[in-house]
Amino acid sequence: MARGSISSVILVLLLGVICTATVVYGGHQVWWLVGGDNRWSFGVDGWVKDKPIQAGNTLVFRYDPAIHDVVEVDEAAYNTCTVPISGGTWHTSGRDHINVREGKSFFICSTPGHCAKGMKIAITA
Repeated sequence: MARGSISSVILVLLLGVICTATVVYGGHQVWWLVGGDNRWSFGVDGWVKDKPIQAGNTLVFRYDPAIHDVVEVDEAAYNTCTVPISGGTWHTSGRDHINVREGKSFFICSTPGHCAKGMKIAITA
């Protein structure tokens, strides 16, 4: 019986820590799989529409890293699908988790032609 009691106490403590962490971080622990079922792919630029993405949420980019990547760029690079020679933040794991910051954020795929085919998103949080 003692083993069951100890397990129950540990479970309750663990749940308390998780709940506290959620409150401390403002309860914004929402994860968004970019592109939904289609993931990070061509035509994803319309995916953001009507999504209540907020600062503190996490964007999850899933893709084949042999073919694609995710580059955080400025608005000018986003609008022109220009990959920066320097600057920008590159993500190449194929399973990237990016925390949404307050304000505007822009993401493109740097593979030639992919951004122009809609493999880009703009977030305002």
